[in-house]
Amino acid sequence: MSSELETLRDAIRGELDSLWCDLATARDEALHGQWSIRCYSLTDRIKRLTKLAGPTPWRSVELSPLEDGISQRVHAELGVEAPVDMEAVVQSRAWLDADHERLRQEAR
Repeated sequence: MSSELETLRDAIRGELDSLWCDLATARDEALHGQWSIRCYSLTDRIKRLTKLAGPTPWRSVELSPLEDGISQRVHAELGVEAPVDMEAVVQSRAWLDADHERLRQEAR
């Protein structure tokens, strides 16, 4: 594989990382946490770029799209395997929640 092609794939992977983050934010900002037009648009962009660069590793995806099965659904719709270690996702959420609580207690 040429270095130019690898550079292009790296750029696409970086964009995919950003799009997953943007999707998590868009869903959080949507009315009642529902799926918005922005979510659909971001998902379409994720799908187009995934076809070019392959799946985004689960560790590069925000926790909420993993917890809600969004990442898994998007990859499945493309017929792309993208396994997720859900035990590690649950552990990451527990760690973040505990850290948030610790910071909240310290702020008192």
